[in-house]
Amino acid sequence: MSTFKTALRMALAHPFYLLIYTVFISLMGVFIAASVSWNSSQLTEYKPYDTNVIVVDRDNSDLSRALTKHLGSRFDLVTGVGDDTYDLADALSKSNSAKGSADCVFFIPEGFEDDLVAAARAGESLPKLDVTYGAGTMAAALSSAEASRWISLAGAAAALEPAASNGDVARAAEHAAAKRAEVQIEQVKVDSTAATTLESYFNFGAYAIISSVIVSVGLVFSGMNEPERVRRMDASPVSERQRSLAVFAAAAVLTVCIWLVSSMMGVVGFASAVAEVGVGRVCLALAATFALACTPLAVGFTLSSLGAREELLNGVGNLLGMLMTFLGGAWMPLSLMGSAVQTVAHFVPTYWVNDAIGKALASDLTSAVLGDIACDLGVTVLFAAAIAAVGLALAHNKSHA
Repeated sequence: MSTFKTALRMALAHPFYLLIYTVFISLMGVFIAASVSWNSSQLTEYKPYDTNVIVVDRDNSDLSRALTKHLGSRFDLVTGVGDDTYDLADALSKSNSAKGSADCVFFIPEGFEDDLVAAARAGESLPKLDVTYGAGTMAAALSSAEASRWISLAGAAAALEPAASNGDVARAAEHAAAKRAEVQIEQVKVDSTAATTLESYFNFGAYAIISSVIVSVGLVFSGMNEPERVRRMDASPVSERQRSLAVFAAAAVLTVCIWLVSSMMGVVGFASAVAEVGVGRVCLALAATFALACTPLAVGFTLSSLGAREELLNGVGNLLGMLMTFLGGAWMPLSLMGSAVQTVAHFVPTYWVNDAIGKALASDLTSAVLGDIACDLGVTVLFAAAIAAVGLALAHNKSHA
């Protein structure tokens, strides 16, 4: 019993680590999940972004007028703005919703029509427009790409019909530019923002659990393995087996406490979301995070078997916490990452834990889904078992040495 208490006192001797890794990082998770919930609540019907463009036509030709007309049909053409530098800069500096604002300004130079037709029929590079972007760079880039597309179509029409007049080229470009692929906007229906909020917290909360358990448990194991303390314990009547079990029990209790504090901060912070989702589903998600806590426990034990000290434990705890939560999809969805990253993600426990959490909080909890969750938790525990086996082998070799 004294060994058990001594091990716990060693962890409590570093309250700063417990405060930062467990409480502060979990509190960050609460704020992050709350922001996700707030953003989800702001979502209404889809409304496309209205791009405002200004066209300064210094050529005043058939092609320049046709290009201006086309841009006006695709975007909101701003008129009534002077073409001097001050007026244009003022329009670009305004927000998109302000009157007379612009996301970009197109300058059609003098001689644009003649240069385009001549270059197209000579097989040379087509002239480009001068474009100035405002604050809405994505919208400006889209409108700029649309202008480049129209110029390419006009160049193709001029090259294919060498005898065509400039007016005919403009009409051919207008006709070709009008052909577009039909697209539909399909909005994904979110069954519950409460489930999304809890999933965000539990996914990010893995960082707090991983880093805190590795550092705290690692300090317990490494402290109990110090040569001077080992010599004193060897002189006591308690067997080595009993001491090892007591130290492991202290580490397990510490792990459970860290998991409980981190989990309860999310449960209490989002009590209304828990009530909406259902206690049963939340308990399944908590079981997944508890299974995850076994992995940093095994990592802390293995690092102590390698003789890791406080600085190394801090570094590994932080790096593994960030890396594992990243590969688990906490920082950004895995669907947005490359295939190589998605493949690597299968080799970290957070991937399986986050998959289990997502399924546990889903709207349809069938027997097949429960089976998938059980498989995810089984794989997660196997990660911990494999790492712990390595730690036991290292500890065994170290004791014999």
